[in-house]
Amino acid sequence: MNITVIGGGNMGLTYALSIHKNFDEATIAIIEKDAEKITHLKNTTPFAIHTNENECLTNANIILLAVKPQASNLVFKNIAHLIKPNQLIISIMAGVTMESIKIGLNATKIVRAMPNLPAQVGRGVTGYLLSDTITLDEGLQIQQILSATGKAIKVFNEDAIDAITALSGSGPAYVFYFMNAMIEQAAAFGFNEKEAKSIILQTFLGTASLFEKSEDSAQLWIDRVTSKGGTTHAAVTSFKADQLNESIKKGVDQAFKRAKELAKI
Repeated sequence: MNITVIGGGNMGLTYALSIHKNFDEATIAIIEKDAEKITHLKNTTPFAIHTNENECLTNANIILLAVKPQASNLVFKNIAHLIKPNQLIISIMAGVTMESIKIGLNATKIVRAMPNLPAQVGRGVTGYLLSDTITLDEGLQIQQILSATGKAIKVFNEDAIDAITALSGSGPAYVFYFMNAMIEQAAAFGFNEKEAKSIILQTFLGTASLFEKSEDSAQLWIDRVTSKGGTTHAAVTSFKADQLNESIKKGVDQAFKRAKELAKI
């Protein structure tokens, strides 16, 4: 299995390292143009690093597009003449539609995928959509590759990819936002930075572990923790008064709408 990753940034490198770790038979090359990144990749990774697309695309079974969306047209222009009909194209470019990739590369076997930041520690979520030209065996191979960074969830239309983008792609920022507010309040209570981070981090890790190992809903856990007239009840009552639940849903919906707007740019 020969894989060429176009883009040696955080997500491109994350996938390269995860695939390398999980697939002994994989040969991986990375195409990168930035001189500083090239030096870093050559010094810290076991991969062949190229600046010229002609050097490694011809023999690739799988091409992973891991560049910024605004660079997509330039990438298409540089590599379209090298793409073969049997090559699998996996794109993790946010907002770049399958039709855009199909037209830009004259490709037929396309996967549009949306990972998130926790992929860097093997706990990511990647939603993915397959073009109808991909075979069952190819689909299984893609599932295995994308699962190398965590959980891979197959969806069946691009609206679902945009929803995954809003929920899990942007989701870590929502969690960090809530964590940051709690850390700031911990500081207001007199805890130092290290103590505040430790308290909030362990609270999130423990809560996530409880939720992961249980079939109970989030609401049931809220009810279980909240005793009428108690401290949690006071906090939840304040959240409800401020319509925090609706604000969160509104924010996620705005992310979804923006994902759809990006697809039109």
